[in-house]
Amino acid sequence: MDWLVVAAPLLAELRNLRRPPRSRLDGKLRVYIPARGFDEPLAVTARHAVVVRDRDEECVERNCLRVDTVGKAAAVEGALRASDCEYAALFDSDVYFTPLDAASLAEAAGDGVATSYRLLYGRGFWGWVAAAASDVGFTLMGLSRFIWGGAVAGRADTLRAIYSGASRALSDDMYATRAAKRLGVPIRFLYLRLVGPAPAETPRGVFKRLVRQFAIASRQGPLLVKVGVALLAGWLALWAAYPYMFLVSALAGYLRRLALRAPCPPVYIPAAMLAPLFILAAAVSSFLIKEVEWRGARFKL
Repeated sequence: MDWLVVAAPLLAELRNLRRPPRSRLDGKLRVYIPARGFDEPLAVTARHAVVVRDRDEECVERNCLRVDTVGKAAAVEGALRASDCEYAALFDSDVYFTPLDAASLAEAAGDGVATSYRLLYGRGFWGWVAAAASDVGFTLMGLSRFIWGGAVAGRADTLRAIYSGASRALSDDMYATRAAKRLGVPIRFLYLRLVGPAPAETPRGVFKRLVRQFAIASRQGPLLVKVGVALLAGWLALWAAYPYMFLVSALAGYLRRLALRAPCPPVYIPAAMLAPLFILAAAVSSFLIKEVEWRGARFKL
């Protein structure tokens, strides 16, 4: 059992290491950033993309598309509907990316879609706890492929198909993942250096954010994603008998960040050792809560 507890996350991430084949783009690529407010990275990334704004926000960027809806999923669907290019890429407004990142994803998509995952950085200790907790997404990606809407690309027609009707969805990630599974669209993963500031810098903020994310995944995701969340909770519960796993996991996360040239100061190690406790509590709570708060509104699950 000892070797299985240690090897489980490493075995899951071995799947992520397989780089998908790249194919030359035979058309134009357009990048979109669904945005609300003014996240820090947007000051840099807006020059590489069309910023998509809700109907109740003013367009201030040079390349801006204003849709007649409100909400990220609706903005994504509206942008794809308006796209006149053969390929499209979508990035969150709170991550830094380059045009090369967008092209790499589009080339890796092939006959499906390609996605990646972000690496957060903190300003204080609790921000680094949030960053380390977010890194578990790489393990979940290995257990069950899902579309992370913060970085996804492919042929525009394919993206339009999997995001069709997303305007009514709470989570564009889980909606697109379910649609891709239903339509038989392959989901490919590519490691990219996509960094962004942690959205929470307090213990309460870290926990609330994790609960919301896991609740949406465990209630609205496809079966394999739900199973992945349950397996993650069970695996973390085993750590009570194997406390050295807190250090093993922290070091694995630290090495991953070094390999991707992402921010990883020494404070990441103790923060990453504490993060699993927040993840376990949030994963268990996600199956019990009945509603979540998102963008200032409450949604029943």
